[in-house]
Amino acid sequence: MQLLRRYLHECIDTMERDGNRLRFLGDLSVLDDDLKELIRETNEISARIEGFQANVCLNYGGRDEIVHAARQLVQKGEEITEESISANLYSGVPEADLILRPSGEERLSNFLLWESAYAEFVFMDVLWPDFTPTDFDAALEEFAKRNRRFGGV
Repeated sequence: MQLLRRYLHECIDTMERDGNRLRFLGDLSVLDDDLKELIRETNEISARIEGFQANVCLNYGGRDEIVHAARQLVQKGEEITEESISANLYSGVPEADLILRPSGEERLSNFLLWESAYAEFVFMDVLWPDFTPTDFDAALEEFAKRNRRFGGV
């Protein structure tokens, strides 16, 4: 968590200048108060910026997110449909176009299960702390080569 604290302090100083936003997903209630305050400040700055958005998932699980949405719908007495589930996900993230998976692992690991239905995946054999802008560029180049069919043939 110290690494996250340090990173957030750096981000807060450069987000507006660089036009980058951060969004945090998951159950953040378990975090220390000072970290929650840094995240709140980051979200406040992000709301003013239009540009690249990176989503940071902390204490997040895709199955839990879907169960949470279904429970919300049942509590409201609403019909359970694809649209209503999408509208009640706590992530609030639109369907993903690209999911990068560093670490060499080739699995979803309970990550954005609903939102990744038609995403393209790029798996990279580099650990997250070692991930560089060059790695990011390589992932985008790979994504650009894809012929997206969104479930079609």
